[in-house]
Amino acid sequence: MRFLKISLAASIALGAFSTASFAQPLEEAIKGVDVSGFLRYRYTDDRYDNADHTQDNLGSSNARHQWRAQADFKTPTINNIALNLGIGYHNPSQNVNHGKGTNGLGGGLGAGKDSDFGVTQFYMTITPDSTATTIFLGKQRLGTPVTDALDDRATGILALNSDIPGLTLAAGAFDSWSLDDLGPTALGTEGSVDKPLYTIAAIYNTDTGIGNIGAQVWGFMVDDLVDTLIYSELSWKHSLLNANLQYGYASLSDDPTDLTYGLASDNDLLNLKVGANFKQDFGIPLDMKVGYVTNFQDGTTVAFDDEGNYSSVYAGQIWWETNAVGATIGLGQNLNGPRQTLRQEETDLSVFYGALKYGFLDDRLTIGLEGVYGKIEKTAKEAFATYAAGETTWKKKFTEITPTFAWQHNKNLRISGYYAILNTQNDLTPNRPDEDRNRARVEVKYSF
Repeated sequence: MRFLKISLAASIALGAFSTASFAQPLEEAIKGVDVSGFLRYRYTDDRYDNADHTQDNLGSSNARHQWRAQADFKTPTINNIALNLGIGYHNPSQNVNHGKGTNGLGGGLGAGKDSDFGVTQFYMTITPDSTATTIFLGKQRLGTPVTDALDDRATGILALNSDIPGLTLAAGAFDSWSLDDLGPTALGTEGSVDKPLYTIAAIYNTDTGIGNIGAQVWGFMVDDLVDTLIYSELSWKHSLLNANLQYGYASLSDDPTDLTYGLASDNDLLNLKVGANFKQDFGIPLDMKVGYVTNFQDGTTVAFDDEGNYSSVYAGQIWWETNAVGATIGLGQNLNGPRQTLRQEETDLSVFYGALKYGFLDDRLTIGLEGVYGKIEKTAKEAFATYAAGETTWKKKFTEITPTFAWQHNKNLRISGYYAILNTQNDLTPNRPDEDRNRARVEVKYSF
């Protein structure tokens, strides 16, 4: 996302809304300020058949409009200090439902009241002259591999150092933070967490004769919630071939007084992906990848939010976030979700995925197809109430087929969408119908 200088004409236009006596100070105040952001609209339609493997159960089928606007302002650096302000509007869901409400009406907000509007970030950037170090101090986006860099935020300090060529060292401490997937019933209100979060990281990247090699290791700890969370990644990219290996491990707090006590304490996830891009070497606008996801510990809760680096690598749009599959990796979703891996059971996950994308019209139009086939099995290590009498296993198979498209109208405007078809088969209980979850989404995004 590039930054734009506010022009003098724009400054005067903004100043025209104030009185004449304040016009000049306003122009001076915003001179040299960099602005970046986006405007985004989404239409999403979820359809369920035989939800929870119950015949003719439509579940929570719905359609919704979503609007979002984000503007980030950065002042010029003066005496090694710059200030950053983010302002956002987010309407996370205005349901339409198309007559699916219990009373025969839509039951959703439709074009009703607005939702969230306010300051999304407000922090100071400090860049000392004597070292290649950047310090971020204040309310900022939590842009780590295991969080959602757009929606998750934290208040505290983060320091990055790049004095060693190719290597970036990071350390951060935050006294409060938030996850957009946490509801008010989990930790405080509005997804806010008042448990201190600490992180350290090492990130390496270098170009070699055989391609670009990257590696990163992150460590996290949250008082009374997460004893240890480690994210590691090794990547290689050549003009034709590329590969990526991710491994995460998390040890959740096992103290009976903590919220994570009911979840499996030992969690991990392995994701291996190989791909090829035929554009540079052969002039063919074809990109493809295949991969495999599995785990070795009891659970798969290896991230704070499931919108982190894992989901950006593997294929499919909805299998990794739906309760129908039960393979959610985010702590926020697990604290609120109905199908977590509990401390009395263990999960075995095996997922194969692949994706193809082909570009037309100088890659302005991209058509793709993503496919996923997986199995998940949860086994009780001891008797407890979640399982029916005599039942020791919860087992499912699932497939997702998702066609995608993207149209880059110009350097600012992009229109994209997909139609995800997820089928889940209950392998344990006979005569239970398959559950089908389909999602259609269209997104229009203008970036500046």
